[in-house]
Amino acid sequence: LESIETGDAAEGQLESNDRIISRVTDGIYREPWSAFRELVSNAYDADAKSVSIDCDYPFFNQIRISDDGIGMDSKTVADLLTNIGGSSKRTTRGKDLGTVNPTDPTESPSGRKLIGKIGIGIFAVAQLTNHFQIITKRAGSNERVSATVLINTFRENAEVESDSEENFIPGIFKVIAEKTSDVDAHGTTIILMNVQQAVKEKLQSLDIWEALDEQAEAENDSGGLIDAVREPNFHIGRVGTDKTLVVEAILPWTSKDNPRQRFQKLFDATVAAEGDYRDRADLSHLDNYLQMVWRLALGSPVEYLNEHPFDTSGERNFGFYKLSNEPKGQASELALPQGKTVREVLQLESGNRDPLCGFAVFIDGVQLFRPISLPEVLMGNQALERPLFFAGKVKTNFGGASQDRSGGRLAFEAYLYWNSKIIPKESIGALIRVNGASGTLFDPDYLGYKIAEQTRKRQLTCEIFVLEGLDGALNIDRESYNTSHPHYLYIQKWLHNAFRQYANQHKKIGSQVRAQEAERRANLTLDRLDRQTEEVWERMRGTDYALPTIEKGGNSENTELPNSISGNRIKWDSERINPASLTRVERIDAIAVILEAYGLLENLDDEQRADLIYDIISVFED
Repeated sequence: LESIETGDAAEGQLESNDRIISRVTDGIYREPWSAFRELVSNAYDADAKSVSIDCDYPFFNQIRISDDGIGMDSKTVADLLTNIGGSSKRTTRGKDLGTVNPTDPTESPSGRKLIGKIGIGIFAVAQLTNHFQIITKRAGSNERVSATVLINTFRENAEVESDSEENFIPGIFKVIAEKTSDVDAHGTTIILMNVQQAVKEKLQSLDIWEALDEQAEAENDSGGLIDAVREPNFHIGRVGTDKTLVVEAILPWTSKDNPRQRFQKLFDATVAAEGDYRDRADLSHLDNYLQMVWRLALGSPVEYLNEHPFDTSGERNFGFYKLSNEPKGQASELALPQGKTVREVLQLESGNRDPLCGFAVFIDGVQLFRPISLPEVLMGNQALERPLFFAGKVKTNFGGASQDRSGGRLAFEAYLYWNSKIIPKESIGALIRVNGASGTLFDPDYLGYKIAEQTRKRQLTCEIFVLEGLDGALNIDRESYNTSHPHYLYIQKWLHNAFRQYANQHKKIGSQVRAQEAERRANLTLDRLDRQTEEVWERMRGTDYALPTIEKGGNSENTELPNSISGNRIKWDSERINPASLTRVERIDAIAVILEAYGLLENLDDEQRADLIYDIISVFED
């Protein structure tokens, strides 16, 4: 109003309202695994060597997360609870509180690159409950601190908004410090009480069990099997309405297995679930709890189940290539001397030994490892000789541009691994890890790669390890990025260039194989059916994709019917498809190849593939 009278511009500072914090504490994470991921990251930043999560499954009445990190004293706890969104990490304040390295505030006290930075990770528990307790102790202190926190729920659609000047109170806490004689003890335990009912039902897979009930009731009226819900192969059991277990658990491990063996068996069961291609797409052979375990393992800064991809040596049956950083560059063959690894030859840093010699996460007796394995055998079409492995790295200061324009220095390393089939399908795409952790799953679109390379996109897994930078592009939930940030745009452009290099190399190899096959076939007398099948394949898949392999056998009564097409098994029911009733077995092969060329088999399970072939053949039978 004064500006109207004086003509002078009004000046001031922007101010926030506590309702912003209330929305944060009300839960900003999308899935339970995201909340657990943040708590694990907090333990990692606190120099923990081990984290243990007890979920009390299948009931989930109370959840306990314990770590052996440096712990907190009463001053640090007070700072945590009274500075939501104002983390002491990466600040000089953190040096005084002992939460960062005295010489580098971007590192933990022992030298780990910090994952957290905003100061809301502890309130990830709001995704799970609004009532929790923190029990913590710092080594060398005779003080144990206990804080009980109650988070207020913000209601966006409240009927009456107060006109009072008082700010919204996001929650209350009560802190008690007590003496202890165990001076050497250290670490933090978080106890989640009164877990939200919706979270319990999610982790109990209530949605799956109820869908199965509804499907059973409507079975006679079912319009088809394509969208049928199936009971998970592995689950933690079903809890009934009376809060008792009404279906016993079916787990891939036994009570005698140690924590590592349990995860290994979970991984093996997932990779072996080839009977239903859709299972590999969304892990639906696992219930919600086991899917949560898998995704928590994928996003946590833990070790790989076997070895870091950069520790792959030349003895592996891979075709190795070095990626170019030039805009129109091409991948070059990478020679690995005997006993040398990709890491050693390219001088890569990602996955080097942790300053504390390891970080282990356990959940209900299962030790987590990154569920990524790069087999050296082809999992599908056998036309190419071996899988392909591409690696590269980038360090840039954007030509010395100001930090405001460039976001600062950026350094990352990456690999792209090709196989004729990626199993499980959830590992298809690109995954970005910042300082060892990831809040996202694999992106099957490769950060918006627009080129129509659908088949090659489905045959690639890629990890990008960010060593420096990109933090500023992470959104507050750490599950998405500011896509206009210079660092994100640089990585996006680099990845698309890397994908093009991989595609060009794959086409080159495929064309060579295709030429050899064409020469072989030129020496044969092809009938009309063979020529027609080949024409359809080339029209749909191009000349740089070899014709799929059709394997014979698997049935003692008949060895002429295919049971595999590009790695997708086709089961034949001898009672329904009798070889004697077929005028030409070659016609079956042709149908299988044409359906595969159009991509019509890949989303069907074994039974559905057999049904489809049977139905088509039946049309031509007398």
